[in-house]
Amino acid sequence: MKACLALFLACVILCKTFAINSIDTIPDLSPDVTVPVTTNTVSLQNPNCYFQNAALCPDKTQCFVWLVSSLTSATSTYDQNKLTNGFFAPYTSAYTSIGADYSTTLINSLDKIPCPGISPSNFLVGAGGNCQTSDCNGVLPTGANMSFKYILVSNTKGILAETQWSSNIALKNVQSPDSIGNSYAGRSAAMVVITTILSVAVALLLLLLLIALILACCCRRGKTQTHEVRRQPSLIGSLRIPSYDVHHLKNPSPYDNPAYEQDLNKKRYTTNSTLPQKTTTVITHVHSSDPDNITLQKM
Repeated sequence: MKACLALFLACVILCKTFAINSIDTIPDLSPDVTVPVTTNTVSLQNPNCYFQNAALCPDKTQCFVWLVSSLTSATSTYDQNKLTNGFFAPYTSAYTSIGADYSTTLINSLDKIPCPGISPSNFLVGAGGNCQTSDCNGVLPTGANMSFKYILVSNTKGILAETQWSSNIALKNVQSPDSIGNSYAGRSAAMVVITTILSVAVALLLLLLLIALILACCCRRGKTQTHEVRRQPSLIGSLRIPSYDVHHLKNPSPYDNPAYEQDLNKKRYTTNSTLPQKTTTVITHVHSSDPDNITLQKM
């Protein structure tokens, strides 16, 4: 009797196993996302065109695509339990000491999954955060090694088809702030060399600018002083005589205008000398027998 019962259970398991169509498709990371793997989320390609065979589900509104998320070490456990316990695995008890190491998440009904897919064509596993519903899209264990598969489920017949398990996907670990290097030990040698060269170049540039500024100030000051010396007027007595530079000469020197010297002489003559007395000469009589010799008598 026991032998017959065991044989019957084996037949049921085999029938269920062969009833599930295995699709030769492996879920992969989405190429539309720059960082598809984080500490607790994974971006997978959408199951577009995975289950479009009309023989699998004639009425697409009655078939639904689910995602199975499992620790890589628990994939075989799920494959065994789905035959007896069904495909569904609640998220609320997953990845805990009392629950299983896998969970299932509803993607959508088959009629709402386009083929071909639209861009961006990705499904973010863990987008629901720390949700509490049984079939929610909750976050994954931080730093865990995960594997994924898509399954097609009918409301009346159970699992109709499933993909292969994805390859092992390692989630990232959260680093402690103490582990992050804060000195040159955590930097590459090339970065240190480039930083040093740039620092030296900036220092030399600032030095050259400072020298150029000092030279410009000194030269300007010297030219100003020389110009003031050359532009000082000449003094002759109490008279100032303006001077100017002869720019076409190689070594110009102040030049005094002679016209001012004549004015100065006139001034001296007027102030220091006695003007001659005005005299008048009157011709009263001319005594001469020779027209060429005329004698004038001054009165």
